[in-house]
Amino acid sequence: MKLANKAFIITLVLLTLALTATAQLRSEKDDRNQAPTVGTGGPVGGPTGLFTVYDSSTLRKGEYTLSAALSNYDRDPGNVDISSVPLSFQVGLSNKFEMFFTTEAYRGVKVNNPQNLSSFYLPNSNLRFGSGFTRPAAIVLEPGAGNRAVYRPVGAPFTQFPYVGGTFYNPAITPTPTISQPRVGGAADMFPGVGSVYGGLLPGIVLRTTTIANGARSPSSFSTAPIYLADAPFINREWGRSSFNSMVVGFKWRLNKLDASWGHGVSAFYRYYADNGGDFAGFNQMQRGSGPGSNKGDIGVNYFIDARATKWANVSFNAGYVYTSKIKGSFGGGEFVMLDPADELHLSVGIDFPVNKFFQPILEFRSLNYVGGHTVNALEQDPIDGLAGFRIFPRRWFGFGFAYRHNFNQQDLGWFDDSAQTNATTVLCGPVPLTGCVPTTVSVNSTGVPSGLGLATDPHGYIGQFWIGRRDKRQGPIENKPADVNSVTLSDMVITLPCPPGSTSKSGACNDSKTVSVATSASDPENDVLTYNYTVSGGRIVGTGANVQWDLSNAQVGTYTITTGVDDGCGICGKTDTKTIRVEACPDCERPVSCPSCATVSVSGPAGLTQPGSTMNFTASAAGAESYNWTVSAGTIESGQGTPSITVRTGAGDGGRSVTATVEVGFASRGECPACPNGASATGEIATKVEPIPVDDFGKKSDDEVKAIIDNFYIQLNNNPSAQGYIINYGTPAQIKKRRAQIMKAINFRKYDVGRVTFVDGPDNGGGESTKLYLVPAGAENPRP
Repeated sequence: MKLANKAFIITLVLLTLALTATAQLRSEKDDRNQAPTVGTGGPVGGPTGLFTVYDSSTLRKGEYTLSAALSNYDRDPGNVDISSVPLSFQVGLSNKFEMFFTTEAYRGVKVNNPQNLSSFYLPNSNLRFGSGFTRPAAIVLEPGAGNRAVYRPVGAPFTQFPYVGGTFYNPAITPTPTISQPRVGGAADMFPGVGSVYGGLLPGIVLRTTTIANGARSPSSFSTAPIYLADAPFINREWGRSSFNSMVVGFKWRLNKLDASWGHGVSAFYRYYADNGGDFAGFNQMQRGSGPGSNKGDIGVNYFIDARATKWANVSFNAGYVYTSKIKGSFGGGEFVMLDPADELHLSVGIDFPVNKFFQPILEFRSLNYVGGHTVNALEQDPIDGLAGFRIFPRRWFGFGFAYRHNFNQQDLGWFDDSAQTNATTVLCGPVPLTGCVPTTVSVNSTGVPSGLGLATDPHGYIGQFWIGRRDKRQGPIENKPADVNSVTLSDMVITLPCPPGSTSKSGACNDSKTVSVATSASDPENDVLTYNYTVSGGRIVGTGANVQWDLSNAQVGTYTITTGVDDGCGICGKTDTKTIRVEACPDCERPVSCPSCATVSVSGPAGLTQPGSTMNFTASAAGAESYNWTVSAGTIESGQGTPSITVRTGAGDGGRSVTATVEVGFASRGECPACPNGASATGEIATKVEPIPVDDFGKKSDDEVKAIIDNFYIQLNNNPSAQGYIINYGTPAQIKKRRAQIMKAINFRKYDVGRVTFVDGPDNGGGESTKLYLVPAGAENPRP
């Protein structure tokens, strides 16, 4: 069986990978319709999907569906045939979210091999023996506080639920012990005298017995662990019927966009059971096969994903988990766990073929695995089912479907392997000791199919479904309005080619750029995604989108066009735009001229000061000069005009001024080369003119007064060693002679240096004798009378 489970999982994965491809988006022309699932046999029906597999589609907001179905499927252990009538209602709350409600309006359970199920070994249950019915033998937890698995003989008294206080042994054996009050166990509680040593209300089964000493019987084919049907663990009717056993409310939510090429989402539900072991009536319905009767119900969550393989095929995959709550009952005023059911792991894959909008073939393959901690089941079956059927849609809002269902791993001869099994139990002697009887432990080894066990013979089932509801009209085809180019802007309308190698543009306007920027403005009434298309008569387009570059690197002189269009999915259907540009040769290319370097022109002048009235020389230096033209700012050119050197005569009154000599040199012609700088200048400075300094001017004086004047005069001469004293006497010759003698007397008296003074005779002014004293600095002209 482990190999079969692995093969199933591998098959699911391979089918999903092999059939998933790029799907087609749904439209009014999509032939695929929506209908609710039927479920049963493990999966919950109600959400949109196939027969038992959910796809990713949901009803749109405001749409709803009512569904009624008849489902028949087979389950083991017990070779059980279950017929169910699920009713469901679903409604779309948004375009991606729907709610659903499902109930089982009718259930019929036919048990073909009741001896295989522990529920037929309960104290209020019978099995057919020959032409009659009686309580079969069972392997139970010994009454009282013991922990042994003991053999309960055939024909135990009938004891009604909840069994506590009932007779354990055959009434013919006296005195008779009673069935004990349940006691707390592990996941499931312990029920002495009724349930198995593994916990729970269900006992181990006895398929065959053999005679031992004193006519007593001992089990020869049995199981100490219980065997039960997960769908109806307490059923004790060979044909049990019930109605409205469970109610399910849930939702289905698609998580991605409706127009995506694949879809996925989650579905969740809560399932409530109307019947449970809280009272006699509820447990009686459970013994009719109404369901497991979990007190708090079940919670399930399912992940679904699907993809459109082609227009006519869709593949869906589901993975779900159901959490089950414990099954409890009331016993002697207390509540005890009768069974800890297993959680459920669901895996399934479905493929549907919407041939047209009226007919839809469907294939499904699914498994149900019982997982998690739970009450042991000696013959637990993890069913693997396959379905093949079709749906017919006279209209999108109602239809009917039919499917054949097959249970691939029923408990037939091929289900049992060759592994050995060992079971042991204690056979008691009863409350009254029998002669020669002692308690005996019986151990039985078996291989393959246990003796007396019934094999499954009918793996076949079916589904019939009818649904009706409301569907909004699908959106019809949308006319595609073409996109238009509004404008195209080029960065340049004229491309000027660069000058040939070795030449340049005189104006500098010609460059090497041969790339034009293209900016396109386009619009689409439906805001579709646009693809920009460019067609050029020369060059190439670099880039994509609304802004590209037009590369004309290899273009020659001429005109070129660019035509711009946009595609919104229908091709270039709208308005286009064509622009023309010109490629021209550069009009002012020229080859560069090689010009010699220019000579440096310089002028040198006098190094020091030139005395007024003297000359100064200026010299020009210019290699290759052919002519010289001089100009001066002061003085006159005395000689040298037209030569590299000139002599400039300064004026007597030019003291303190400067003379700038400028030369303009003439060079040989340079042709197209630019003219060289040909001017230079230099400046010479003229010394400032020194004047005699008047010291005194006096007329007739006494000797002593003259002596004082001369003393002061020599003091100033001594303070200016380079100066010369000038004495000018005015008057008649006699007067001049007298004044000179008077001055010499003063000089001699003081022994002054007479060489420091110069006497000059002046004219007679008619005013009598007079004298002027001058201090003549070096370089100054001598004063004149």
